[in-house]
Amino acid sequence: MKSLKPILESTYKLYHKPENMRLDPLLCVHGFKSVRDTEIAAFLAASLAYGRAEIIIRNVNTLLEKMSGKPYAFAMETSYREKTALLDGFKHRFNSAADIALLLEALAECIRRYGSVEELFVSADNNCFVKDGLEHLTCELKRIARTVTHKVPDSFNYLLPSPSSGSACKRLNMFLRWMVRKDDGIDFGIWKKIVPSALIMPVDTHVARIGRELGLTRRNTADWRMAEEITGALRKYDPDDPVRYDFSLCRAGMFSFRKDAA
Repeated sequence: MKSLKPILESTYKLYHKPENMRLDPLLCVHGFKSVRDTEIAAFLAASLAYGRAEIIIRNVNTLLEKMSGKPYAFAMETSYREKTALLDGFKHRFNSAADIALLLEALAECIRRYGSVEELFVSADNNCFVKDGLEHLTCELKRIARTVTHKVPDSFNYLLPSPSSGSACKRLNMFLRWMVRKDDGIDFGIWKKIVPSALIMPVDTHVARIGRELGLTRRNTADWRMAEEITGALRKYDPDDPVRYDFSLCRAGMFSFRKDAA
């Protein structure tokens, strides 16, 4: 079988550029100088990264404006009741102000307990296996949410899918990519306790389709097993950083699907 390396590298060279972030929620996160602000803003942007790109970016920016551009201080220095009131009126498809307030309250409690979202992730004692780390992260955030309010809505749980449910966890794997991969003008590289080789490919409909076209997977369902299969195939071409192809493949898929994205 002919190697895909030339195709992957030419796609990377063509699309892996900061100017191609125009339709990426990452656009909302660049500009924060504080690592703490970046981590919180990135988690929110990734969590809401479903739906049409322009609407995602608009709504994430609206959310950050409601926090006066200080997401870390907002999370840590306001009560759950204050969060809910200050975010009142926010809506992104399935999610309301109450969902975001609850997520920020859970993140704040985790930061108080562990020091950062990164420390929570690696506290799973899992030799930095992403699957176990994500399971631990989502379970802990949901556990804390249940101590904040007696009735946790399904819309909140939608923000925190877990590998054990079979989900590809596209948004959370994308968040990890942003945090772990080195700062190259696109990703941030602010997490130091996880190596890029451990990351799992963020799989959405664009990446799933391209993955099948390139022979990176034979699966039809964009689930966790497909994400692992595509990652394993890409690891043959870049064992140290297989997920570096994510941004370029996703842009290629988006640009071919949406001509106005180019």
